[in-house]
Amino acid sequence: MHFYEASKHKRFLRTINRWHPYINFTPEHEIDDKLAFLDVLVIHDNKTDKYISTVYRKLTNTSLHLLYDSIQCRKYKLGLIRTLVIRILRICSTSTHKDNELTLMKETLKKNRYPQHLIRRRIWDGESIVNKMLNNTNNKQQNSAISNNVFLTLTLTSYELESDVLAQRIRKICRRYLPLVNFKTAFRKTFTVKNIFLPIQKGVDETKKDKKLVYKISCMNCNKCYIGEPRSDKSTRMKEHQKYINKMSDSSNIVKHITEYKHSFNFNEAETVSYESNWKRRIIKESLYTH
Repeated sequence: MHFYEASKHKRFLRTINRWHPYINFTPEHEIDDKLAFLDVLVIHDNKTDKYISTVYRKLTNTSLHLLYDSIQCRKYKLGLIRTLVIRILRICSTSTHKDNELTLMKETLKKNRYPQHLIRRRIWDGESIVNKMLNNTNNKQQNSAISNNVFLTLTLTSYELESDVLAQRIRKICRRYLPLVNFKTAFRKTFTVKNIFLPIQKGVDETKKDKKLVYKISCMNCNKCYIGEPRSDKSTRMKEHQKYINKMSDSSNIVKHITEYKHSFNFNEAETVSYESNWKRRIIKESLYTH
């Protein structure tokens, strides 16, 4: 029977490997009654003829996590502990494996300089979250009242607690005016190793100063101005405006202003008001500056 199943698997493998000349599937067999799938290690218990699951780690695992004394949002550090706890409780199928993994997790976090009281509290939080996931069947009905998720990105300062307090106040104000919108905050760092050393190694690209921006051209005879964003770069866009003036194009707002009021513009003094790499955000900024 086992020989027949093995030959059947080999035939199936040969069949799927004929589907595409550049895609080759390779089988992975269990070793010592163990087989890893993603971050789950499946163990075949021959005594009970049942399958047991626990956490799987690669041989190259260094047990290095986000250090507690790093300049990062405190919420992410607490979330790291909860995530590790939830992963252990959901993957491990026996209490013995759960206890062993939790003990190993405590030792690993201690090496990453996490306080013991903080680890214990987040373990309780993770256990309560898992219990709610298993027992609470009304989560979908409760979450259906919230129609949208909006993410707010804040630049992280070196003061972790102050950043978290600021995020809570912003969410509170937003929920007061938009109660049906679920506001979530995320933090980003600007002072990173990449930002420090990469410009030194690669040099500064001077052409970026002329691209992906919002510019302003002020009228030389009144207080009005033209706001725009170049498709290529600012210098090319200035030449296009001058061509529109020479051709007296009706599609140009600058030409309409010149013909109506007999005013003039100095394109050499075009001012950059904002830099934005994202096209959608750049269009929004252009509209805001225009109005």
